Amino acid sequence: MPTDNNPSALPSEVLLTFCKAAADSLRLNILRLLKNDSFGVLELCRILDTAQSGMSHHLKILSAAELLETRKEGTSIFYRRAILSTRGPLADFKESFFHSIDRLQLDSDILIRKTQVYDDRGCQSQNFFSRNADKLQENQDLIAAYSNYSGCLENLIDNEQIPAATRVMEIGPGGSPLLAKLSSSFRSILAVDNSSLMLEQTRCFAQSHNLHNITYLESSIDELPTETRTDLIVMNMVLHHLPSPAASLETAGQLLNANGRLLLIDLCPHHQDWARATCGDLWLGFEPQDLDNWTANAKLRRGQSAFLGLRNGFQLQLRLFNKA
Repeated sequence: MPTDNNPSALPSEVLLTFCKAAADSLRLNILRLLKNDSFGVLELCRILDTAQSGMSHHLKILSAAELLETRKEGTSIFYRRAILSTRGPLADFKESFFHSIDRLQLDSDILIRKTQVYDDRGCQSQNFFSRNADKLQENQDLIAAYSNYSGCLENLIDNEQIPAATRVMEIGPGGSPLLAKLSSSFRSILAVDNSSLMLEQTRCFAQSHNLHNITYLESSIDELPTETRTDLIVMNMVLHHLPSPAASLETAGQLLNANGRLLLIDLCPHHQDWARATCGDLWLGFEPQDLDNWTANAKLRRGQSAFLGLRNGFQLQLRLFNKA
């Protein structure tokens, strides 16, 4: 079948394949849902109230037209929009098409079911933390102990010359030593976590290290009121636990003051499925390009970056983004 990446394909044939794929209301809804998200087949079935056999058929058609691509997360397969080729015969047409469908609102019942899927993912993560709060730091160290990247991270922070009066929000700090670095460098820290047990762990860490400029809030980032403004948001090995990383990054952009910064530390893509059971990971790392795209949608500009290869085979990315 001719495709957008096949230079020998006639533009008319590529156009026909594309139009056939797009000429269905359910398939349009799939594409709109996947604007900044990834969903598994069963999740899409639930959100769009469609049988699995029918959903698989539609996904096959969209994939054949190179409008979708898959990503394997351990034993699970998630669908996402394909990254558009800038050299294909329909590149401008496809870009205009996506821009047009993204301006249309999804039906309210679809949005409700999408939120329910997010909630289920969030409950899965929260339940894990409730069961494993006492050993989470030990398990996390199996992947990336703070000592393995603390020097690079602290240099990144110091080189930015961020004013000491900066107000900082750290999402899911747990008992990470990064909290002590932030507390000694900046005026005030707001520690946010949707797990009461993990937030108590943060309190214990702060007390044992005599950190007195920290306040605590039990909440997810997506439930924070918009008046909770801050100058620097830190997400240290947190994004892979969140139900919708793109949505959380968009919220982060809204919470930042003018000239604010987002400091993001997370894993590059990997295939170590044991991290799900051991560390409660929902996502097995992120492509740097995905983070660039999601933060751009949140009106954040890419700043300094560092990539570290760890001895255990994981690769870490330390990223700074600035409020546009």
